[in-house]
Amino acid sequence: MSRKILCVVLFIQFSIFNFQFTCAQNLFDLQHTKLFADYLYQSGQYNLAAEECERWLFMQPENDTAALLLLQSYRKEGLYQQGISKVKIIFPDFEKMNTTIAKEFSILLLLNRNFAEADSFLINETSFSNVDRDYLLMNKNLMMKNWKIAEDIYLRNNNSDSRAFAPYSIVFNNYKELPHRYASLAMTMSTIVPGAGKIYSGDWKDALFSMLLIGTSGFQAYRGFQKNGIESAYGWIFGGFSAALYLGNIYGSYKSAKDFNHRHENELLKKTTDLFSINL
Repeated sequence: MSRKILCVVLFIQFSIFNFQFTCAQNLFDLQHTKLFADYLYQSGQYNLAAEECERWLFMQPENDTAALLLLQSYRKEGLYQQGISKVKIIFPDFEKMNTTIAKEFSILLLLNRNFAEADSFLINETSFSNVDRDYLLMNKNLMMKNWKIAEDIYLRNNNSDSRAFAPYSIVFNNYKELPHRYASLAMTMSTIVPGAGKIYSGDWKDALFSMLLIGTSGFQAYRGFQKNGIESAYGWIFGGFSAALYLGNIYGSYKSAKDFNHRHENELLKKTTDLFSINL
């Protein structure tokens, strides 16, 4: 009797173990991997989602859905270069790449600032519609601060069926309203009045400092020459120092105007990049 009970107990334990083992195995089958990858992506765990997509692709190497979700996971995680490298492994010479994956690859190139490669790919990729190609080319030129080229593309497509272009009207309106400082004018102003060009560019502190230094060193040079004449070492030392400051002030005004323009363009560039990312 006890032997029968022992056999029953052993059978139950074996059945439980076998059931648990089977369940554990099923967690790693294709269906569970798909579901888990999607769950991780939807819950914002993009790095883990990429790992599951890699497993999915290992089981189904030519599955475009797995490839797309993998690239999107890399993009969401900010791993642009990894996504680019993965595309080149999965699609050597970009063969058998569908339009959706081609677009995702283009986005990765743009976000990674691979502009030359993006330009070549966008021009040569035949699966894109003209509207999709123009949308990506417009954003590429915006990121490169080629504002006029980007605006021409925008105007060419603003009345198209695609709604993707509509939000960019604010970008081009803001660009037209950007404050601008002319470097040549800043240099001329500082040639006449030291520091004036920097005031024109909004660098008040730098301008006042330049005025003070140039004025002080110039006055010291004047005192030296007035006291000891043309052979005054004191006068020549401060005169040379003052001349160097004066020339540096002219160059500084040029740079200040350029920095002013770059600063405001970069602020608009950030808004443009954010707009591009939001619309993905």
